[in-house]
Amino acid sequence: MPSLGSHLVVARRVARLLGRAVIDADRGAYYLGATAPDIRVITRRDRSETHFYDLDDFGPQDSVGRMARAHPELSRPADLPRPTPAFLAGYVTHLVMDERYIERIYRSEFGERSHRAGDPRRDVLDRALQYEMDRREREDTEAMEEIGAALAALGGELHVPFLPATELARWREVVSEIAAQPPTYERFPRMLRLHLGRAGLDEAAIEQELARGPELAAEALACVTEERMRAFWEETTEACA
Repeated sequence: MPSLGSHLVVARRVARLLGRAVIDADRGAYYLGATAPDIRVITRRDRSETHFYDLDDFGPQDSVGRMARAHPELSRPADLPRPTPAFLAGYVTHLVMDERYIERIYRSEFGERSHRAGDPRRDVLDRALQYEMDRREREDTEAMEEIGAALAALGGELHVPFLPATELARWREVVSEIAAQPPTYERFPRMLRLHLGRAGLDEAAIEQELARGPELAAEALACVTEERMRAFWEETTEACA
């Protein structure tokens, strides 16, 4: 699924397209919401509890609708106190992006039922693709600085029934640090090492793969093509809006 840099920058594009006062008044909450489904990174909760998506179900799913049914009190965001409506607007962009990536990119190119089903490196290539897309989004330094400033200025209390305030406070710190990361391959080895091990590579082969970060990212992108990923981002931005 898209990494947090991608989620943040695409959420910013969506906000600019929508031009909604409820979002613009609380951009910090909006950006935090755009990352919040991944809070499970620190809470270790089951993915379905925050993404409202069943990875074992290979049919089409509606994660936004599932969230609304699970928490009907959120179906009227205008009735919620600020800055919760902006947070929920961001949250929806994350759900839509992940759902579309799973169904339109991952499952067709890297999933267990794809034409690469027998390739032990398929998840490695998927993670490398995600990293490269994230890295490219971070090259928009103006966007990342704006996002970081908005997160730093976030005020008010969020009211999200399935996300305790203490968890959100910790997550805000994590996201602020992530938003400040530069668009380099410095984090690439740490992110990919586990997946390379799962692919059955020995330590020497793992080190060799990790040393070729840009080449591995290019290989992953070639699996999908530049044109297809460009279309995916454009269509997904429109779908989020």
